[in-house]
Amino acid sequence: MKMRGGLRCLRDLKEVVRPYYLRWVYFRLFPRAKPEHFSACWSYPWYPLSPCTPVSADEIRFHPSFLFLPMADWHSRIQRSQHLARALARRGHLCFYLNPHLGREYPRTRFTEKDHRVAKLGPLLLELHVRLPREPVFHHRLLRDAENRTVLAALATLLQGSAIQWVIQMVSLPTWCDVAVGLRRISGSPIVYDCHDFLSGFRAIGREIIEREIELFRLSDMVVFSAQQLMERKVAQFPWLREKAVLIRNAADFFHFTTGLQASSPARARARKVIGYAGSLNHWFDTEAVRQAALRHPEWQFILIGRIEDERILALRGVDNVHLLGEVPYAELPKYLAEFDVGLIPFLRNELTLATNPIKLYEYFSLGLPVVSTRLPEVQFYSDLVYIADDSHSFAVQVERAAREKDESLRNRRVAIARQETWESRAEQLLVACKRITPAV
Repeated sequence: MKMRGGLRCLRDLKEVVRPYYLRWVYFRLFPRAKPEHFSACWSYPWYPLSPCTPVSADEIRFHPSFLFLPMADWHSRIQRSQHLARALARRGHLCFYLNPHLGREYPRTRFTEKDHRVAKLGPLLLELHVRLPREPVFHHRLLRDAENRTVLAALATLLQGSAIQWVIQMVSLPTWCDVAVGLRRISGSPIVYDCHDFLSGFRAIGREIIEREIELFRLSDMVVFSAQQLMERKVAQFPWLREKAVLIRNAADFFHFTTGLQASSPARARARKVIGYAGSLNHWFDTEAVRQAALRHPEWQFILIGRIEDERILALRGVDNVHLLGEVPYAELPKYLAEFDVGLIPFLRNELTLATNPIKLYEYFSLGLPVVSTRLPEVQFYSDLVYIADDSHSFAVQVERAAREKDESLRNRRVAIARQETWESRAEQLLVACKRITPAV
């Protein structure tokens, strides 16, 4: 107990100092260390938080509205929550998105910038910036009572002037559990836990947040799962979840990946094949599978797009035909994928990956790309369209097969699936599911 108390005191001290140290010392000495999304969020029109939000009642075509309490920053890698919010907004539903950094994204300290803010990301898309004194890392620990009250008060102010009839809370991380319950208490806003990952499979999420997931399951009015195995595992663990569990898989923004672009065709002559991956380069990435495939065909180019989040990935720099391009803006991603001959999903098999429904599968399918993947339950639904591998050696063999694919009908079938499995269709599924927890509006 003394050790735990000592660690908390040390963390408290670091949180008190960090807002000033980062801005006054660290980011000045190492400007490249400042996350790009800390600056990107201020490129949109923003306003001090008040009951008058920059959206009029005339703009809102349909109810309910949605509040996203997310796992990811809107301005970093585009993920499920952003896709759903965009799709719902396009359908005429007002969507709010909480910036999860809670003050860390502000360019200056609280001495000069104390206000909460609202940014307009686009039509019917608003982002709330809440400034907390400690600026906690949202995935490291739960919020404390005073912090929860501050976030809750800011949300209540935001919703007060938004001309909404009903708002549904889409919670993606147990960090926001107390805030969501508080908002439901004062406004009646139902809670949907969007359980889109096997939470304990992430190394960077604090233990107390993972342990709080059980309570979030219990308190939610509905729980949405992104993968069949993830849902089945949680329902088996907590049988009382069955009545409020709904399966809504991931998808792709089909037109984003196809408008003005065309995937490479088997008939298109290439000097060198391009084998590509786009996504997180983290501890679940199978570096050995990619290494073996690249060494087997030094005449092919292996392109890996994504932020390096595990030092094992750096070993691939020693392979001449493997190129680590880093993070690519989502707006530019289609032109990179259009140059691929094969799309890769080289994941190690573990609790996290076995419970995932890879967004990149649908994105690759949008361009008709042959896909080589580790054997994952959600990928196996398309086993006749995906080259599935069980180990590093077979992965390299499957890359060869995929690169030599000549059956145009397979490409057409993949495109047809991606055209159907869109975020618009997922938004419609969500709206239908939400009818069970909202009054008729």
